[in-house]
Amino acid sequence: MADRFDVAEALAGGCPTQADAWAFVRGFSAAWSAPLLPTDGFSSTDVQRAEDRLGLRLPPALKEAYALFGRRRDLVAQQNPLLEPDELLLDPSGELLVFRSENQGCAGWGVALSDLSREDPPVALFADRLPASSRLHFLDRLSLACVETVLSEAAMASWTESRTCQATPEVVACLEERFAPVALPPYPAWFEPMGPLVRWFSASGLLLCLEPGLEGMDLVVTGRTMADVQRAVEAIPGAWPPAVPAGTEPVDDREWVLPF
Repeated sequence: MADRFDVAEALAGGCPTQADAWAFVRGFSAAWSAPLLPTDGFSSTDVQRAEDRLGLRLPPALKEAYALFGRRRDLVAQQNPLLEPDELLLDPSGELLVFRSENQGCAGWGVALSDLSREDPPVALFADRLPASSRLHFLDRLSLACVETVLSEAAMASWTESRTCQATPEVVACLEERFAPVALPPYPAWFEPMGPLVRWFSASGLLLCLEPGLEGMDLVVTGRTMADVQRAVEAIPGAWPPAVPAGTEPVDDREWVLPF
């Protein structure tokens, strides 16, 4: 049950290995959505076909992610999807293998071709709001980037509930006092890559994300149910806009735009 699963507790220690990252994805999926099944991954044939098409070999961490949860659109394709093996592509420079895209093609996440031989390589972010042909360091390991994908996609999902307020100093102080920080390194937001870094906090059944907003920082609170979210709203003295009912449109009906 979501109310028994605390993301900060599950990520205590910061996922030092790929196995730790995949254990987190299993636990989060079971608590917030549905347990992973053997059919939730792509086959080795799917991955081999992509490698043959691209003429390169994927990092082991990406292969493991595809095999474990690559088909779980509720986890990895709510807003900014993990690309399926047959959608993998190179960026215009030809130096980056892109494995995740912002849904309108405004940004992407990838691994430098020079790092593809590494077990769990670092991930770079590129975006329209960065100078042409430039990119930022996103996270040190691809498996951590997959953990971030699962968290950020849950925060934007049709199957969760969310509320947002401006993260005033009072809000941030309350957040830091009452909620546990998630052991995920701060990282740049795709929509404001040169702005303040994204940070996560949690409690049982709750995810809280500090991210760049229109005026400084915003706090996005996500829960499995509206009752979960209401607990945070009542605890944090923010100027909370009225709640908006969650959407019900199936995610498979959405159209993705690849970065280029």
